[in-house]
Amino acid sequence: MKNLIKNGQKIFMVPKDIKGGLSTVINKIVGTTIEVNVKKEDIQYYKSGEVIEMFTVIDDGMLYFKPRVVNIDSVENTIKVEFDKNKYDQLQRREYTRIDMHKEFTLKDEEKSYICTCLDLSAGGMKIETEAELECAKDYEIEFSLESKIPIECFFKPIRTSKDASTGKNIVSGRFIALKNIDKIAIVQFCFKKQMENTNK
Repeated sequence: MKNLIKNGQKIFMVPKDIKGGLSTVINKIVGTTIEVNVKKEDIQYYKSGEVIEMFTVIDDGMLYFKPRVVNIDSVENTIKVEFDKNKYDQLQRREYTRIDMHKEFTLKDEEKSYICTCLDLSAGGMKIETEAELECAKDYEIEFSLESKIPIECFFKPIRTSKDASTGKNIVSGRFIALKNIDKIAIVQFCFKKQMENTNK
């Protein structure tokens, strides 16, 4: 674990209640214990003994693991979590790939709305199929949901476009802009879960 994460590294934490999802940095690592700073208003979502999810960007992918909260200091506003040393071999780097997600949604600009279908999704953006001619110079309002009914709202900026010869529709790859931190956490969490489900099939 010490080879994959270090002091000062940015890390995402997600408790059982995803509303408490946050990004922070690692204060220090001692053995199998990780200490992080948490804002006072976010401590309420974390409970001692509870298993949470953590993930962080590393050199060639992302690291995902599920430690247990072992200490909450509401004076210093810190949380300590501990991972199971017997499961060390499972704390491996995971290539962060796009997840298939066929779902219809709407893009908007100042003038009109465009019906699109999501083909795949990542925390950075998505690939879509649409009959509309989207412009790479524009940012489009986007709203979609994952498994829950809670909508994710941000902007979509097209980067690459091509034509599907079989359908005549446009295939557009783009990135998210002005994505809220809690929504990014929700997408990363969703993608990891789907990736693990597919791996374990």
